This record gives sequence, C-alpha cells and structure tokens, in this order.
Amino acid sequence: MEATFVVRPEELREQLLNQLEQLFSDDNRPVTVTVKRDDKPRYDAQAVLKQMAETRSTYPTKTIPADVDINKLIDEMYWEGNH
Repeated sequence: MEATFVVRPEELREQLLNQLEQLFSDDNRPVTVTVKRDDKPRYDAQAVLKQMAETRSTYPTKTIPADVDINKLIDEMYWEGNH
C-alpha cells in the first residue's frame, strides 16, 4: 500500500499520528515520513567540489610509511618547548 499525506506543521497532531498508526497496523513494514522544504540549499554543491579540487591541488596527498610511530610524531609536535 502506498499513500501520500500532505499536511502543514500546525496540522501534525497526536490524533493524526494515531490514525496513521491504525491505517498501517496490519502491515509490519516501516512508514517513511518526508519533510519537504522549499528553502534554498545552504551551500552550492558545485562550489564545494571546486574548492575540494583546489585544496587537493594545493595540498597533494602524501604517503606515510607503514612503520611510522604516530605517537612519537604527536609527542614531538606537542613537547613542552614547542609552543
């Protein structure tokens, strides 16, 4: 069974949820609730991807040998006389 209910936030009441529960009580499948927003996205996906490419070109990937002692590197970075 598929059903679409369109309601405003102020129309969401416990009574409506109880009615939905009764409608789908015979079936043990999950019920999906989708919230539709008409807002503009908070970021431009293309701009983010472009920034990521620029960051990768500015700071290329470095390979670290498998036998590096990470704890020793951290200790060297944060030793008392280093800040």
